[in-house]
Amino acid sequence: MRCIDEEPEKELGFASRPLNNDPLRAARKADSTGAMLRLSLWVAFAAWIANFDNGYTGTILIMPSYRKAFGTCREIMNPTNGKTIEHCSITPIQQSLISLNYLFIGIGGGLSALTGRYTGRRGAIQIGCGLAIIGAAGMLGTGSHSGGTFLHYMVCKCISAIGIGQLIAAALSYGSECIVANKRGLALGLYNVGLALGNLASSAVCAGSARLESANNWQWKTPILCQIPLGILLGAGILMFPESPRWILNNDENREEEARRAFSILYRIPADSSEITAQIEDVKAHIKTERANAAASSWYEIYTKRHFRRTWTSALIMIGLSITGIQFVQPYATTFLKGVGISNPYLINVIIGLSILGGSFLGPFVVEYGGRRFAILSGYSAMAVCMLILSSVSTALGAIGISKMIVVILLCVWSFVFGGTIAPSAGLASVEMHSVRLRTYGQAHTTVLYGIFSFGATFWTPYMLDTDHGNMGPRVGYFYAAVTVVIGVLVWLLVPETASLTLEQIDDVFNSGIRPWKTSTAANKAMVRDKAQEMSLE
Repeated sequence: MRCIDEEPEKELGFASRPLNNDPLRAARKADSTGAMLRLSLWVAFAAWIANFDNGYTGTILIMPSYRKAFGTCREIMNPTNGKTIEHCSITPIQQSLISLNYLFIGIGGGLSALTGRYTGRRGAIQIGCGLAIIGAAGMLGTGSHSGGTFLHYMVCKCISAIGIGQLIAAALSYGSECIVANKRGLALGLYNVGLALGNLASSAVCAGSARLESANNWQWKTPILCQIPLGILLGAGILMFPESPRWILNNDENREEEARRAFSILYRIPADSSEITAQIEDVKAHIKTERANAAASSWYEIYTKRHFRRTWTSALIMIGLSITGIQFVQPYATTFLKGVGISNPYLINVIIGLSILGGSFLGPFVVEYGGRRFAILSGYSAMAVCMLILSSVSTALGAIGISKMIVVILLCVWSFVFGGTIAPSAGLASVEMHSVRLRTYGQAHTTVLYGIFSFGATFWTPYMLDTDHGNMGPRVGYFYAAVTVVIGVLVWLLVPETASLTLEQIDDVFNSGIRPWKTSTAANKAMVRDKAQEMSLE
């Protein structure tokens, strides 16, 4: 059986022939690379929107206009000049309730299994955009002057979150199914760049809008408004690209001609070429093999013995992403920094966003050439050390200037490492764990759990930081260091290396029963070379 998910020239038996001697083949390679890049950038745009939403959600909590709109206000005396001023505050439960956003992201990811099955990957992305736009428009209608209560705000926020969950699940599945294997790590690593840019953009927008008058509701509404044009652009622009050919064949094998056209657009080779014929035969063969013991795909199959390990390995990867610190650093960075005495938390939040972005530019190369497993393990190791040192130094020195500086530096280092290792590898590796036939259901399950655990992480964080409850301050690093170590050990035991392999070859790895710690990027590349040599002899 021929496995065709690499660049057409390299994976289809042309590897043994020099490409430089064939201008037509070289031109095809360039066209295919350009198509993959354009598709990857659009998938990364979905990540931009998702993380833009995540970024501003926590930052606006410390804005005076937001606290006045939804909090409790009272007259207090300014200790510096003795004048009476209005002080508005929100309760820890109000801060924690924004974590419902992540719970509904999980619900949206679960619903993507239904929308993705019946409307396709593109349709699921468009539905997600529509819900995000509706939710953002509703939030703009709330606030103290419009009569909209905090309950109204949260209902609209949850509607938007369902749409964001759709985007996360559908965009990752769409990208992993359409991008050729030897560019999948590098190209989908751009998804991480999109996440970082979304976070940075939200930090910058919030830093700018925070300069508005404290009584002006547009101080906190401005970042929400930005979601509307972004959603319209993504929903309309996704029509520039074809539907996933793997989804087409999995949904109806009689739609082979449509799948051929999609492969042709993506790979920039003729639809009737032998390369695409072999690719379609390979995809159909794997689908038929998966269906040998079932008449059709059913969601509960992801929990059966054959797929149990794959389902929960994917879930572990995304659970680790949600509880090892990013839901503390990203939504609550400004709250944390203000609590430890940093004078300009908005500016530091932008610097943290820049650190994540800086790491994200290295991420695609780390994931593609080092491997997914390598990136995750090395990232968690460095992140645990950063959190441990952050808390140790703060405990030893107390709240003095040098201690605050070290806290900021280590948060930036943590963010850089996260952006270069965990962020690009987690989303990609979690999608790759599922079988071809059950990827829609499997990734929906993973996204649901990601939403649930993100909900937990964002719910408990305000109580950990609040002076009347946990009052942990910088000591919160001890907690996240311990969690990171546990997740890292589980990854070492359970997550195999999938770099350089086609989606069908990943199926073979799981079916072979090889231990995860015995897999490596080098072994995978050797497997691909051996396969190419076998095909060249056929």
